[in-house]
This record gives sequence, structure tokens and C-alpha cells, in this order.
Amino acid sequence: MVHKFTVEFPERIWRAIKEKKGPGSIKDFLIRLIEKEFELRKIKAFILAGGEGASLRPITESIPKAMIPVGYKPLLEYNLELLGKYGIIDVVLLIGKLGNRVMKYFGQNWNGLNLSYVSEATALDTAGAIFNAKNLITDNFLVMNSDILTNINLSSIIEFHKDKSNDCIATLCGIKVSNYYQATGRSDEKGFYSDYGVFYTDDTGEEGNLVTKFEETPSKSQISGYINTGIYIFKPEIMDYLTDSKGKSISSDIIPKLIRDKQVKAYVCPKNVFWIDVAHPERWSKAWDVLFSGAIEI
Repeated sequence: MVHKFTVEFPERIWRAIKEKKGPGSIKDFLIRLIEKEFELRKIKAFILAGGEGASLRPITESIPKAMIPVGYKPLLEYNLELLGKYGIIDVVLLIGKLGNRVMKYFGQNWNGLNLSYVSEATALDTAGAIFNAKNLITDNFLVMNSDILTNINLSSIIEFHKDKSNDCIATLCGIKVSNYYQATGRSDEKGFYSDYGVFYTDDTGEEGNLVTKFEETPSKSQISGYINTGIYIFKPEIMDYLTDSKGKSISSDIIPKLIRDKQVKAYVCPKNVFWIDVAHPERWSKAWDVLFSGAIEI
């Protein structure tokens, strides 16, 4: 059965559609947009919100790391807004100590998102937290750290995973180290952050290559490779790597195993993308600066 309907667009929207449609008709372009929207709404996102935030004590002694304020609202709120912006509405929050603060603030329905929670009785680390939620995983799913501030285009990562990772279990989202220096205004003379994981591909000149190496603790003079942004797309087969994951980390324990088995592709962000890990006093302060300066729209 075919259904027909008429849609009226404001002039500015109509001009934008004609500019962006590429080859083919406007009708086909709109159908592709609608199909893409439904595909995004099918994917479930898991946010790792159980970290205690030792580097940000004493503030994290009373609130979870995911709830530290940035620009007068919780950090986690920015990440939920980012998911909603790209049509991802089914979100699972993996919480730990003080997780009741997260549940009380956001509830089960927040700004059009359907939120559910999986709590860990004891500290499981990131891999253990995902395995703890295994009963909620039936298809490809997105995982992201809660302690990041970014404007990364999540739909581009999902599309990449769909198109380029047929023979891989995981897509790892990265930012070129040199681009990070430029975007954050941090000179390489100050040295690289030792808590940023860095990965390499088989050909760093192209996006989407196989990830061949991962360094959990890069060198202070790091200038090459890609920063692990803490955003991943996984196929359900990742569970085979997580059966003994209690107390283990996705980045330092699981990614190296996937790399060994040639199961990780790299999505490399465009140069103009902003990303910062806020789990450190210096970077927390930088996040406030970025928001108040208006230089980056988050």
C-alpha cells in the first residue's frame, strides 16, 4: 500500500533541501532522510556513568563524576542532548556509586529520551558495566563515556559503522592528536595528557582503516596517532569478549584483544570537531572556558 501526503516547507528550508539533495530527485532525498532517522532511532545508546572521578575530588565525593557542573548544568546533560540531537532516544545509563543522584535528576523520560538504568553493586569498570547490561543488547549499540564534552556527529559514526565495518565487531571513534592540540589551544610543548588512550591504524592517511595498535598511556611528547574519544559502536558479538570482564576496562583490556583479532575499524573525526575529556581539573576548567567563550556550540 502506498500513502501520499503533501508537505509545505518554508522557503529557507526548501532552498537548503535543493542545495543538499545531490543527484536524484527531492522526493528520493527526503525518503533517504526519513529512513536514516528511523535507523538512528533503532540504535540503543549506553552511557558509562559509574565512574567515581578520583581526579576531581573532593567534588566527586558527594556527586557522581557524570553530574559535575559545566556551565551551570550537569556534564551528563550535554551528552544526553547530543544523543537526542541525532535522533537516538533509547538510552541506558550504567550507574554506580551515587547513581541515585543521576536517577533522581533525569528520571525515566527526559526531553523525549527514554531512559533506563543498570546499577552495579560493586565497581565493575567499563567492560564489566557493559556486560552487566547484556540482557538489554540485541543489536548494534553505541557506547560513550559520560565525562566528555563534544559536538561529534554521532550519526556519521553510526553510518560509518553500518557501511564500513561489515567484517569488524567494533568502530572506535578518534581525533587526530595534532587536531586536538589545535582545537583546545594546548601547545605540544606542555606535553600530552598521560590518561588519554591513543590508537594507530594501518594507514593514518585515510579514515576507516583497521586499528592496529592501542596505547593506554601515550608518551608526554605524543604528536602522532588518534585520541580515543570514548565513543564506540559495537555489534552484539562483543559479548564474547566480555564474559570475564568484571573489573576490566574497555580501552585497556578489551580493545587490545579486538585489535589482535583484527576486529576494530577507526572512524576519524573531521578537523573542526571539538572534544575534551573533563575528568581532570585542568580540562574541567577548559570546558567552562569553551562554553562561556561561545567559540564552540555544544
